[in-house]
Amino acid sequence: MTRNNILKLSIKAHIIWALILSTIFTNAQNLVPNPSFEQFTVSCSSMVPGGGGITSWVNPALNSHSSSFAYLNTCATTPCCGVPVNTYGRGYQWPHSGNGYAGFFSIIDDGFYTNFRIYMQAKLLDTLTVNKCYYIEFFISLGNAYVIGSNNIGLLVGDTAIVSNKNLYTPATPQIIQYGNPVIIDTLNWVKIAGIYTAKGGEKYITIGNFNDDNSTDTIRIASKGNYGADYYIDDVSVIPLDSIQLKADAGRDTTIVKGDSVWIGSRLCGLTNVVWYDAANNVIDTGAPGLWVKPMSNTFYVIEQNVCGQYSRDTVFVNVQPLPVTLLSFNVSGFKSFNGNTNTVVDWETASEINVSHFNVQRSLDGVSFETVGTVKAKGAGKYSYTAPLPEPPSPKGVFYFRLEVVDRNGALSYSEIKQLIIDNGQLIISPNPATDFLTISGGTITAVRISDVSGRVLIFGKEKKVDVRGLVAGIYYITIEGIDGQRVVRKFVKR
Repeated sequence: MTRNNILKLSIKAHIIWALILSTIFTNAQNLVPNPSFEQFTVSCSSMVPGGGGITSWVNPALNSHSSSFAYLNTCATTPCCGVPVNTYGRGYQWPHSGNGYAGFFSIIDDGFYTNFRIYMQAKLLDTLTVNKCYYIEFFISLGNAYVIGSNNIGLLVGDTAIVSNKNLYTPATPQIIQYGNPVIIDTLNWVKIAGIYTAKGGEKYITIGNFNDDNSTDTIRIASKGNYGADYYIDDVSVIPLDSIQLKADAGRDTTIVKGDSVWIGSRLCGLTNVVWYDAANNVIDTGAPGLWVKPMSNTFYVIEQNVCGQYSRDTVFVNVQPLPVTLLSFNVSGFKSFNGNTNTVVDWETASEINVSHFNVQRSLDGVSFETVGTVKAKGAGKYSYTAPLPEPPSPKGVFYFRLEVVDRNGALSYSEIKQLIIDNGQLIISPNPATDFLTISGGTITAVRISDVSGRVLIFGKEKKVDVRGLVAGIYYITIEGIDGQRVVRKFVKR
């Protein structure tokens, strides 16, 4: 396919998406002025990084230097701010709709700037009505210029305009943030952040950005070279009275997984409370959550039932489960420090039987979606296997890594194991596996104390050993606090299965 044909297909896809959006929201009143950033105050020839220039939107910073949010448009004649190619984000990204979008920093992690933030703020076209429900959404995509992605990107609704002094972070609790608050590292697609908000009455400002300090912001390294920060493109901001649209339950897309793997069903829409999930036997498996991880062992379906501000709906998702050509008895990933200071990982697995298997590819990922093969081990019929792989440069990475086995049949067919997660904290403390079933292992550094607490802060396990028995915990989300002899203190989430 030629470059011109690809370009035509991209333009066509964006036209179709714009038509879909216009159909959905034809009768909806969006209270956000200039929601897709089509109106601007600078000329196409004078757009510069951090120059702002979007009608009705401001950077609410006092005593700041010139840095503001960036504006990018198809009309730009400067390389920095063009669409789809721009040097601001060193990426290739079409607008979610229209001709323009903006860019802002959620964090800069270069050792020089501390708690630096760029916010985007607008005054709504009308104040919000007390006890009325509103659907709020915006779309972001990570640029390629910087080497990390972050979490904590949210939208704050308020009756007064917040102020950021010298572009430093402003502590606040945004009402709209992606459910689970994951680190967003997608540089290809637009990621929706959306939720339901019930107004207190009188709110008339929205502000978008990261309202947490650096220590409370999780990051994932996505490249070995580049600027140390996370900058995001943003487009299509909406605040719509819920009574003007129909919000349907979303159980997610039908999917196929390998037996033993987990899959996320539902959405990440925040603000849903009256929600019930059922399995195929009509048993209640969760409440109050827009989505959840499931691990079915055979073909099945799940149903979500929700009642949002008087709007009732149901939806069903089907999960097809395929068997592995290999019977895995175990599959584990652990980390250790080598004598030269590099962080390595050891991938161990054991099989009880193998049917027509040629070899195993050990695969690694930064986001749990896109995997690369880091090593190959020849199949031997059954038994124990092990492979050691160094983590990417630099020697002391920070973030989360994902591992899986790609099982290659003699006829070329592929199947995959479940995905294991390895958490790296400053290259010193490694917590694995995550999720955990029996034990958590802490590698690297000398520790003085380990505490495991539930989401309410109640300490359930305390000790000083690097191998922690978590078999007594019920399935769910917990926090592990690790204290080192050098005064380092690391707090991270983990999932108990």
